[in-house]
Amino acid sequence: MEPRIKFCKSSINHLINTQAAACLKAAVLVCLLSACACQLNGPDMIGFWEGPHPENPDMKFYIQFEYRNDSLIARGYWAQNNFYQSGFRVDNAAITGNSVNFEIPGWGCSYSGTLTDNQHITGGFSCPDEPFDEVFLTRNNEIENYLVLPEPEMKDPSYQYKYHTPETMDDNIEVGGLRSANDSLFIYSLIPEILTGEYGRMNSFLMMKEGKLICEEYFYGYTVSNLHQIESCTKSITSLLTGIASDHNLITDLDEPIYEIFPAYERLKGVGYNAITIKHLLTMTSGFDPQNDQLFTSDNRIDFALKRELKYQPGTTFQYDGGNTEILGAIIKAKTKMFADEFAEQYLFNPLNINLYSWNLLKQDGFPSVGGSLRLRPRDMVKIGWLVIKGGNYKGKQLISERWISESTSVKTETHIPGDDYSYQWWNLKLASGPKSYRTIWANGWGSQFIFIFPELNTVIVTTGHNYENDSWAITNGLKKYLGLLDSGIYPADVTIQHHSDSNKNQ
Repeated sequence: MEPRIKFCKSSINHLINTQAAACLKAAVLVCLLSACACQLNGPDMIGFWEGPHPENPDMKFYIQFEYRNDSLIARGYWAQNNFYQSGFRVDNAAITGNSVNFEIPGWGCSYSGTLTDNQHITGGFSCPDEPFDEVFLTRNNEIENYLVLPEPEMKDPSYQYKYHTPETMDDNIEVGGLRSANDSLFIYSLIPEILTGEYGRMNSFLMMKEGKLICEEYFYGYTVSNLHQIESCTKSITSLLTGIASDHNLITDLDEPIYEIFPAYERLKGVGYNAITIKHLLTMTSGFDPQNDQLFTSDNRIDFALKRELKYQPGTTFQYDGGNTEILGAIIKAKTKMFADEFAEQYLFNPLNINLYSWNLLKQDGFPSVGGSLRLRPRDMVKIGWLVIKGGNYKGKQLISERWISESTSVKTETHIPGDDYSYQWWNLKLASGPKSYRTIWANGWGSQFIFIFPELNTVIVTTGHNYENDSWAITNGLKKYLGLLDSGIYPADVTIQHHSDSNKNQ
C-alpha cells in the first residue's frame, strides 16, 4: 500500500526552490547544513535516504547520514529528476539500534522511523496541528553523484583532475585538445577550483578557442545531453532575434514608438509613455517601474508590462527590467507574425543545428517568456557565443548581419553596477586579469548561467550552475585570476606541451 503523503504541505511548499526561471523569483531555501552529536550504534543507516514530495512526483527529498569525528552528521536536500534543487537543515539526528529520529526545523516537523530491512525505513512525520503522516524512506546512495560529488571519482581520496578532449558529435561543433602550455595551465588552475566548490555549485564549464571546443566538463551528474535553464541569457537570445527581424526589414526603425505597435493601449499615447521606443526596451531604459516579481507571477505578462506606471523619463535611466524583454517578444510577434520561439527555430536554431531545446516554461497564449525561460544544452550556448564573436557568421553562413552584432553588443548605457555597462540585452564589461583588462560581451543568467565572449582572445566560455543559494557571479573571480593566461601576447604559448591526460570521455 502506498503511504499517505501530505506531510507539512502548508509548511514546506513555499520553502522548495524549483529554480524554474530567473525572473520567477521563488522563495530560496537557506541552505544551513547542520551537524549534531549523537549515538554511534547504527552504521547500517549511513548514506542517503530518499523520501517523496507531497505533490510533485519528480521531486524527492534526501536525508544524508554520515559519521565524522565520532559524531553523526545529518543533511537534507531537495532534488528534481535527481538534480539538486536546494539544501535544508536537519537537527537532532539520532540512530539507536534500528531506530532513527531527526528534526527539520524549516518544516517544524520531526521524523521517527525503523529500519525494516537494509533498503527501507518505515516511519513518518509529526508536525504541529497535523496528524501523524506516514512517510517511508528508501536507501539511494547513487544520488551522492548528483547532490554531493562534482565527479564520481572524487570518492577516491587520491583523486586528481584529468583533462579530457571534448567528444566529437554530430552538432556542427569542431573539437580539439589543449594546444599550448597556456591553455593547459588555465584549465588545470581553474577546473580543480570549480571541483572544490570555490565558485559555488557549478554544473558545467565549456571553452571554445579559435573555433574549436577545447574544454567540456560536466559536474554533479549533468551530461552533454541535459538541457539547462539558461535564465536571463534568454534575454540575449531575444536581442539576436530582434536583429534578425531587423535584417529582414520586419523591424525597420528602432526609434519607433511602441504606442504605434500596440494601438489598443491608449495610455501609451500619453505624455511620457509616447516617448518609449524599441531601442529603450533593448537598452533597459524605458522608464517603466520594473515590478519584476509581479510581472512573472501575472496571468498576462505582456499586458502587465504595458500597463505599468512610468518611474523615469524614457531614455534617461537604466533599470534591469524583464518586462522590457517581454514587450520585445510581443513586438517580434507583431512584426514577424511568428511567436519568438517559432521565429528562433526557423532563423536561429535550425541554422545552428540546435535541435534540442525547450521554451515551454511560463508560456502564455502562445507567447514564450523571452526574459528567462529558455532551456538549452551548454554546447549550444557555445554556438551562440561563437556566432557573436564571428560577427553573426557561423561556419560560413551569415545568420545575422555584422552590423547588428556590432551595434547590439557595443556599450549603450551605464548601469547601476560600476564597470558593467549595457548594450542591447547584453552586458558589456572589462574583465581585468594579469596586466590587462579584456572586453567582455556577457550573457548573464542568475545562478551562474553565463556566456562570456572575449573578442580579443578569440574565446567563448560557457558555464551553467545552481548558485541560487550561493554567489551567482563567483566564477568571474576565477576568470579574473587566470584569463590572462590565454593571451599569447603576454604569455607566449608553447604548442608542444605534453598534457596530463588527453582521452575522450563518455559524457
